[in-house]
Amino acid sequence: MDNETIGSTLDQVADLLEIEGASVFRVRAYRGAARTVSALASPVSTLPEKGPGSLEELPGIGKDLAGKIRELAESGELALLHELKSRTPESLIHLLELPGLGPKRAKAIHEGLGIDTIEELEKAAREGRLRALKGVGPKLEGQILEGIAARAARGKRISLAEAEAQVEPIVARLRETEGVAQIEVAGSYRRRRDNVGDVDILVAAETSVAIGKKLISDPATDKVLADGDTKTSVLLKSGLQVDLRVVPVESFGAAMHYFTGSKAHNIAIRTLGVRRKLKISEWGVFQEDKRVSGEREEDVFASVGLAWVPPELREDRGEIDAAREGKLPKLVERAELRGDFVGGKLDADGIAAIASACEATGAAWLVVLGASRHDVEHAQKHAGKVTLFAGAVVSIGAEGLVGASEDVDVVVGEIHAADLDEKSLTQALIAAAKSGRIHVLARPFNGGKPKQFDVEAVAKVCRAQGVLLGLDARPAFLAGADGYARAVKDTGAQLVITSRASNAEQAAHVRFGLDQARRGWCEAKDVANTLSAEAFGKLLARR
Repeated sequence: MDNETIGSTLDQVADLLEIEGASVFRVRAYRGAARTVSALASPVSTLPEKGPGSLEELPGIGKDLAGKIRELAESGELALLHELKSRTPESLIHLLELPGLGPKRAKAIHEGLGIDTIEELEKAAREGRLRALKGVGPKLEGQILEGIAARAARGKRISLAEAEAQVEPIVARLRETEGVAQIEVAGSYRRRRDNVGDVDILVAAETSVAIGKKLISDPATDKVLADGDTKTSVLLKSGLQVDLRVVPVESFGAAMHYFTGSKAHNIAIRTLGVRRKLKISEWGVFQEDKRVSGEREEDVFASVGLAWVPPELREDRGEIDAAREGKLPKLVERAELRGDFVGGKLDADGIAAIASACEATGAAWLVVLGASRHDVEHAQKHAGKVTLFAGAVVSIGAEGLVGASEDVDVVVGEIHAADLDEKSLTQALIAAAKSGRIHVLARPFNGGKPKQFDVEAVAKVCRAQGVLLGLDARPAFLAGADGYARAVKDTGAQLVITSRASNAEQAAHVRFGLDQARRGWCEAKDVANTLSAEAFGKLLARR
């Protein structure tokens, strides 16, 4: 656990002690320790156990507090905090999360007005009932309502595409700051999860830089949540929270690994470190008190005998063993994609335009869904070196019956029966795959949510029948796509990523489908988009 998190945890302990009516001296001791630890230049985990520079030598930290701090640093947990939470009404703990509500005021609101939830607090604030309490006026009411709105915004996850559109321009502006050696986005964003809760930006700098102030003054920033020397947190106007951390250059690799996560992956890596008598944190890899690595991520992995693991795989789903045994997949790359499925009622000119845009990014072929063969053939004359295939989407019935298709090169089967249970849906998809009338089986959705079915059973049939399984790259259709891709890969069947784009901007969304395929451990051989136009045409001819 990093120093700032330890500090905030000690502050939380102080809040709960104050609510319980603990002595003012004990409460002050925890608050003082929180400030001291947060301000430390070196991670707690690297401090000596005893003597000069140890925790006990720091002002206001005795043997008992030092033990609590070590407990947090080493395990990420604190037994005392769990005990306090078990004795404190959960509603009070939620109230403490809001700015402007300290322990005393939160307790007064809870006991004086009988408020148990954030929703009840918001209602009371809007109705002016909080003013019945001493010290509460219109200004504090407004702060509470703002805090509730900010809390709701922070709790909302947005699509990776939305996060990317907001974050990349900010990072580009921050990169111009003098003194910045490196800047990268970490967290679930770097692991390319389909949705993002907040964003972590890491900066490596030789000396202190004014990059935090630059984030605060950024045109996208709405509110400042924290403003420190090494950490700045803001809420964007969109409601997305961005946390900016500045670390020394020699710690950048370790910090990137730590803040990229996932938590489960990091725990597994730290456990391997303990076996080698190493302490691994965001500050580096330490043997006793000596830093042995940390500037590069590769060195962090090497310190525990592992090959570097791509961020997309860091979910503790077998990547540790694969890295140890030299069996990590060579993940499919954007440059390897040669084709896509586009559509959206494009006429001949629209088809030619999107073909030209896709050719510039390396496309050799496109399947055009929903356009007439006449328009596709006409567009081919103006499509440069991109080979165009006419495609159609046909409906699959509840019994797996495939609808009629026009004179096209590629048929995509899509099921729309919303009321099928998992078993019935699986049977219908298998029947469609065996029909001999489709080239691609689309992943089934209902109301924007993926339908549950036995992916392994369906994929095995698709492999035997030479049917591709579709992975829809549109941002709204990516939920669970990584697990779906992994299940398809494990059967030996092939995926095909489809952007369903009707313009060049949407065609770029194919990268989001690629992200999920990579999270599903897919290599080039697992994704039909990597085939040349000739090879893709031969694949179609086998149906």
